[in-house]
Amino acid sequence: MARQTTAIPEHEPITGTWRKVLVCVLLTLVGFNLRSVILAVPPVLPLIQHDLRLSYAETGLLTSLPVLVLGGTAWPSGLLAERIGARLCVSIGLALLGAGTLLRALWPATLSLFLCTLLLSLGIALAQTAVPVLARRWFPAQIGLVAALFGDGLIIGEAVAAGITVPVMVQFLGRNAWGATFVFWGVPVIALLVFWLWLAPPAPVTMRARPAPPQSATNVPTAQETAPQPRQPRVNALHLGVLLGGGSLIYFGMNGWIPSYNQALHYSAMTPLALATLNAAQLPVSVGVTLFAQRLAGRRLPFIVSGIICTLAIAGWLLTPGSLEPLWAALLGGSSAIVFTLGIALPPLLARPQEVGRLTGITISLTYAVAFVGPFVGGILWDLLHLPAAAFAPVIIASLLLIVLGARLPALSAFGLAPEPG
Repeated sequence: MARQTTAIPEHEPITGTWRKVLVCVLLTLVGFNLRSVILAVPPVLPLIQHDLRLSYAETGLLTSLPVLVLGGTAWPSGLLAERIGARLCVSIGLALLGAGTLLRALWPATLSLFLCTLLLSLGIALAQTAVPVLARRWFPAQIGLVAALFGDGLIIGEAVAAGITVPVMVQFLGRNAWGATFVFWGVPVIALLVFWLWLAPPAPVTMRARPAPPQSATNVPTAQETAPQPRQPRVNALHLGVLLGGGSLIYFGMNGWIPSYNQALHYSAMTPLALATLNAAQLPVSVGVTLFAQRLAGRRLPFIVSGIICTLAIAGWLLTPGSLEPLWAALLGGSSAIVFTLGIALPPLLARPQEVGRLTGITISLTYAVAFVGPFVGGILWDLLHLPAAAFAPVIIASLLLIVLGARLPALSAFGLAPEPG
């Protein structure tokens, strides 16, 4: 007779209010550190370029390398999280992130700068892909809230690092001490790694599967247990990747083309304010969405509404006077933040438990591929058509795709979750 085995879950849900709060804080801090390290580089990039004599091509590669690595390695990172455990992946990711950041300061040369950036980028890919898996396993009833808190950490990390790196350097580290800024942002990563290893729920001890006890008259399966269960629909990774990539394309596309567009139309005076509102709108919207994330996560309506707002905003951007650019930029930035914050929860919400890592990895890879191909296509269209507005064509397409793909998200009721509101 064939031996039956009993499955042993990798992680049990976290119980206890204070324990939940502690782990949520840890996950938010993980998100913060995954972005603070890489967004602290652009403010000091002119100093790095001057001191290391980097070409413009090398400078561009340095800033884009983390994104390229994240897009290229997120899928295998998801598979690794399923094999060795998501908690361990976060631990390894933080270790690589901290080591790569500090080594950049200890060995300030061109080759080491790129090698260490590659190392820390691998750490970001590992940790960012693993966190949604942990959200599903540790917080099965609060996936939306936990994913939103992680997204808040990412966005806050971006804003804080971009805003305070230069003032901290000038005030405390030295006017040209760009290497010291790597230490400033690297030490918190190592500290977080220590707290993560100490406080994050431990992975269970691996156990051999034991033979299931023989059935007796007292444990014969009931009709309800033996009845065939409804088949859960499969989630299309391409669907999720393009949906979330559309939101990111809108954000990066606007950031990339606002300066050139305004210069071509002689609106350069509006560029600083437009860029500031585009980016500043993300933080309050993300925090606001977090307050309702548990009710909004996995719903179609937020993605549809975000797509409608983005479509109207980009139309307003192209058709109304330049003095209104800050208004349209705020709407575009806020709507893209909604897609990003709620989109993080889609893979852990909609995938089977054993497939969360794989789906998260594929989704992240597709998201960053779409986000960075879009601005490139916009530039090609501008060159071909000699029309500045053509650069925003991918943004228009992405806005419409948010509406279409948002409306075609699987119903939550098909996954055993709360149904869509009537």
